[in-house]
Amino acid sequence: MKKKRKWINSFTVAMGLTFCSVLIYRADFQLFHQWELKSYDFKVRARGVRPVSGNVVIIAIDEKSLKDEGRWPWPRSKLANLVDRLSEAGVTVIGFDAFFPEKDTNIPFEAVQESLKKKDLKNLENEKIIEWLKVESDSDAKFADAIGRSGRTVLGFYIYPTEEMARQLSDTMEESRLQVLSFSSYAIVQRFDDPENPVPLRRVHGMGVSIPQLINVANSMGCVSFLPEVDGVVRWIPMVLEFDKVLYPPLSLQVVQQATQLPPGLQIAEYGVDSVRLGELVIPTNEVGDFLVNYYGPSHTFEHISATDVLSGKVGAETLQNKIVLVGGTAAGMHDIHTSPYGPLYPGVEVHANVIENFLTADFLVRPDWLAVLDLAMILISGLLLGLVSLYFRALFTAVILVFGIVGYIYSDYYLFTNMGLWVKSAYPIFTQIFVYSGITLYRFVFEEQEKRFVKAAFSQYLAPAVVERLMNNPTFLKLGGERKELTAFFSDVAGVSSISEKLSPGELVELLNVYLTEMTDIIMKYEGTVDKFEGDAIIAFFGAPVPYEDHAKRACLVCVEMQSRLKKLRQQWKEEGKHQLFVRIGLNTGPMVIGNMGSKNRMDYTMMGDSVNLAARLEGVNKQYGTYTMISEFTYRPAKEFIEARELDLIRVVGKSEPVKIYELLGSNGDVDEKTNEVLPYYNKGLEYYKLRRWDEAIESFEKALDIDVNDGPSLTYFERCILFKGMPPPDDWDGVFGMLSK
Repeated sequence: MKKKRKWINSFTVAMGLTFCSVLIYRADFQLFHQWELKSYDFKVRARGVRPVSGNVVIIAIDEKSLKDEGRWPWPRSKLANLVDRLSEAGVTVIGFDAFFPEKDTNIPFEAVQESLKKKDLKNLENEKIIEWLKVESDSDAKFADAIGRSGRTVLGFYIYPTEEMARQLSDTMEESRLQVLSFSSYAIVQRFDDPENPVPLRRVHGMGVSIPQLINVANSMGCVSFLPEVDGVVRWIPMVLEFDKVLYPPLSLQVVQQATQLPPGLQIAEYGVDSVRLGELVIPTNEVGDFLVNYYGPSHTFEHISATDVLSGKVGAETLQNKIVLVGGTAAGMHDIHTSPYGPLYPGVEVHANVIENFLTADFLVRPDWLAVLDLAMILISGLLLGLVSLYFRALFTAVILVFGIVGYIYSDYYLFTNMGLWVKSAYPIFTQIFVYSGITLYRFVFEEQEKRFVKAAFSQYLAPAVVERLMNNPTFLKLGGERKELTAFFSDVAGVSSISEKLSPGELVELLNVYLTEMTDIIMKYEGTVDKFEGDAIIAFFGAPVPYEDHAKRACLVCVEMQSRLKKLRQQWKEEGKHQLFVRIGLNTGPMVIGNMGSKNRMDYTMMGDSVNLAARLEGVNKQYGTYTMISEFTYRPAKEFIEARELDLIRVVGKSEPVKIYELLGSNGDVDEKTNEVLPYYNKGLEYYKLRRWDEAIESFEKALDIDVNDGPSLTYFERCILFKGMPPPDDWDGVFGMLSK
């Protein structure tokens, strides 16, 4: 008779873990949500640049235009000239990714002077001359006349998603403007929801609109605002915006409507937005009416034509005839730069161009409701299949199935995305497979394969010479226990070692790491530091014990400076030898910690522990967030600041701690900073000052100047992206400037 299997086995373990994965999926934790968003961005980039029809052209107010025509905002008379030029070129529609909320106060002297040459004022009375000058200098009137003559212009309006912003900008909500704006709302709206309890839509609390003089003559208006996700990336645009019980479309839909002359329609069901239509075209949205932008490529995938070339007549009908043109700012100084799945520095006007191209070609990415069922099915199948395999096969074969399962799912996911335009979840099914396999392996390790394992004797660790000397002088030091002292903890880790290890044989990897670890350890020993342990490529050390010295913070900082300097020379040597180059991230923190022998009577380890140690470990990882390689806490900076060069990075709250900590990037020893960094620092420091004052535009400008000097300056890029995010979604009034880290 066959032995009855216990009810607790690898399959039941897999069932339990799969059920946990389903609960995690339903909870939609922030960390997993972020992973999902990043996997979506990766699929967009992996798909590569896709061809566009060429029907959409961007008239860019770029650096060249600002240099030739003057800084923005331009006089409205110049914009009038631009509209006239585009109309003469025979464009189909002119869409302005901009709005003009105030009257133009610029006097177009060049235009007045040109008109003066054609006007005989000798026989006119003073009052008539003054009246004539008023007319000739009225840029708004000239712009409005040009818009009216064109008969094809769509203007933009901006939304204020919070009540606070709307209160501060209440002048944009004048009744005269909103009455005219209502003509740009959805003309055909079918609602099947409960009038007493309507479905929640994107409700806005205020709008930034152009002056009525311009609205009155425009063909229509559309929203130009984006609603970035938690990571600041623009993936969706709102197709339905509700204000004062009126529903408004975006600029992109209004432009296509003018080009096709098809009526836009909106249908709202009991659960939310059912469909947005343009004639027979059905535009897919989610329940609140957001549209998923199907990007065609990075910035400049669409044709950019400098506005100054249109104004000068260099570009005309042969290029622009029958094109849909969007006029918008692409110069960094105009602050209409966003983050897309292709990265930062993506012009907002090109986001609209992508959406218009999606509409014209019916090229959509969709995530219909039924895909949630597919996600759950993949989670269940992935977990239970691994559990079933583990019942009959050993761990190695189960690992092979795991690899094939992950690779197969990634391929299927990518195929559905690129060939069918379906966005299915990537992170959860892959996580489930790894989660279940890890649980099965742990279960086998603990319960099923004890008789197959054997204990291997571990190599004893080498102690620092100072520790050996102290042991010889004081044998009682071998007793278990420790003492509380103020020390400086050191943590380092090689960046990207996993990807490097995949490209090297085990022997080559060991040889490379041995050279690195030897060189770095020698530097630690030179300054009488104690190496606690090696964890793969990671080095953990401390300064100030067992032999005490007061300047341990200074010594630790100088070790970091010398390490990075030595590593720079090694990278040059490895490059010449055709070997891989290593970059190391380091975290330092000074504070009270417990130091001493810890373990059992038979196996002890001279090591450190405590909150100060944990903070140093956290700072090593935080380097990734700022693009830095050596980070120190304020507790290390204060005693060492006379001997080093450092710049303030941020005030952060690490995972597991409530009190914020000020952090610094260690740049070098005192008076020794490279020339490029010296050029960057004034702009960076000024930008950081503006950032703390919530002056986002000035901060963005300062960080842009820093990045112009060094495009790889990680802290400047981090703050540049953060300021753009805060400009569109400002922090609350009680914001204390502390940045909370979401991961360890």
